Amino acid sequence: MRKTKKVLAGVVTAFAAGMAGCNSQQSLPPVPDDLQCNDYEFDSDEGVWECDDRNSPHFGYYYFAGRMFSSVAGLRADSKYKTYKNSPEFKSGFGKGSKVSGS
Repeated sequence: MRKTKKVLAGVVTAFAAGMAGCNSQQSLPPVPDDLQCNDYEFDSDEGVWECDDRNSPHFGYYYFAGRMFSSVAGLRADSKYKTYKNSPEFKSGFGKGSKVSGS
């Protein structure tokens, strides 16, 4: 019976450790410091922050590498963004996961 309890305890511990990893936040790029936008949402499809402040003149703008883009087409046309989008960092990190709100 003791052996069964030890095996079961090991399985429970391994399961708990695995579940903790599922909930851990990945590293995201820093939230922009645009004073005209008070709410940001991380767009996981593009891997960048988007201004989500409806009262801001920058509502809907995308932020990447210290620059803002008024459209996703403008963002995707940027040569630095193209390099980032094709990088291993994007494919395994910033560009994956769910959207995260921040301010």
